[in-house]
Amino acid sequence: NDTLKVKSESSIKEQNNLDINKVGLYVITFNSPKQFKTLINSMLEYDKDYILKTKKFLLDNSSDLSTTEEYSVICEEFGFEHIKKDNLGICGGRQFIAEHFDKTELDFYLFFEDDMFFYQKDGVCKNGFNRYVSNLYSKTLQIVKKENFDFLKLNYSEFYGDNGTQWSWYNVPQTLREKFWPEKPKLPEQGLDPNAPRTKYSSVNSYQGVPYVKGEIYYCNWPQIVTKDGNRKMFLDTTWAHPFEQTWMSHMYQLTNKGELNPGLLLMTPTEHDRFEHYDRRLRKES
Repeated sequence: NDTLKVKSESSIKEQNNLDINKVGLYVITFNSPKQFKTLINSMLEYDKDYILKTKKFLLDNSSDLSTTEEYSVICEEFGFEHIKKDNLGICGGRQFIAEHFDKTELDFYLFFEDDMFFYQKDGVCKNGFNRYVSNLYSKTLQIVKKENFDFLKLNYSEFYGDNGTQWSWYNVPQTLREKFWPEKPKLPEQGLDPNAPRTKYSSVNSYQGVPYVKGEIYYCNWPQIVTKDGNRKMFLDTTWAHPFEQTWMSHMYQLTNKGELNPGLLLMTPTEHDRFEHYDRRLRKES
């Protein structure tokens, strides 16, 4: 009789129209087909969907052109589009990926460097977080969609530190450091501060056994899921001629603080940094 009144609604809502079947996988690599092949194998062993359910792209930044043929063979074997560039640098390559993805019809993409493999053993990371949860690929996409995240970082623990420290503190302009952290306005004269500000999380959550947090999560070039709108806010609405990771970290922290960027972070550490084929430091380039 048209008198129905809704008393309550489910607390789990789809916040957007993103399609979790439209996912890209981007890998940036440099001078080591073995690093790239090891990354692929780690994905197949951890959760095959990272390879089977994505549209795959390899950004080949290699300066050693003798590796090109081997890269092409691996790409053919596993269904990657091989994009060969001169050395754009780590951040230059990251910017290229953001611009390339924006032109596709994909709704999400995963970003990996070629030396950040999935961890294959049971156990926990140095901070005590789990390494493995089954079906992580689909669960994390559902988390991003459910929470309307712009990006979701996959690792709590990293090589040089972890997400308990607010690393943006080191990289924002001094005026903003004084504004955001009035109790800690000065950087150390050299090195790292043992009492740097801690990351502020607004909530701790779980979805089908995958724990994650919301809050003032800093950006860095570690594995992550990024959405279409998030990618534009992070990399395209504001650009730099020569981007650096520190610049992005500062910029995205400011967007987050304004409520314009919505980041998430897994309370897990499923991947591990392992550069087993090293190259001359003089070849390293940021942008």
